[in-house]
Amino acid sequence: MARFTESNAENYGTNGRSSFFQLKNDKDTARVRFMYNDMQDVFGYAVHEVEVDGKRRYVNCIREYTDPKNVCPLCAANKTQIAKVFVPLYDVDEKEVKIWERGKKYLGTLSSICSRYSSADTPLCSHVFEIERNGKPRDTTTTYKEYEIKKDDTTLEDLPEVPDVLGTIILDKSAEEMAYYVEKGRFPEVGEKATEEEFPRRTPSRRDGGVDRF
Repeated sequence: MARFTESNAENYGTNGRSSFFQLKNDKDTARVRFMYNDMQDVFGYAVHEVEVDGKRRYVNCIREYTDPKNVCPLCAANKTQIAKVFVPLYDVDEKEVKIWERGKKYLGTLSSICSRYSSADTPLCSHVFEIERNGKPRDTTTTYKEYEIKKDDTTLEDLPEVPDVLGTIILDKSAEEMAYYVEKGRFPEVGEKATEEEFPRRTPSRRDGGVDRF
């Protein structure tokens, strides 16, 4: 499983796009709690985007950045690796957990927020932030600003369970299932067998130089 922290995010993928929690128009705002205690709770995921049943879905990349490219069949097939951060937010007004999909650069923002608003005695989730959008719809230069507006004694135990994105938002597939997808253009159905012998992992060619690392 290619999961990363801020310290090694530069080794994974490119940045992607956002969904689920959305501020659609310029100057839209929402009041939220970041569902973290501190920066140790924050992880990003290296994923591939593929088409499944006519829809674009993320699949977990199984290659660590120090691994050769052929460890992950989708990497070996030159499917772009994307670095994503799926931020769990508690929407204070809608009383609902939402996922904010961000690129890996947002780890720097989260690191700054945690350094200012979390401590051994105060979890980050005890702060309510107002997030403001600065940018019109489809503006690729859109930015977001986080303003702390309230602090209380809320802990993660007081909030709904933090959702696990792996296996839901991110499909969790084996190397054999990925190799099947590369060969067939789809993942095997339930009960349909895909073995490594039928769909072997690609071996590095001389052109690859044996190892391809991000």
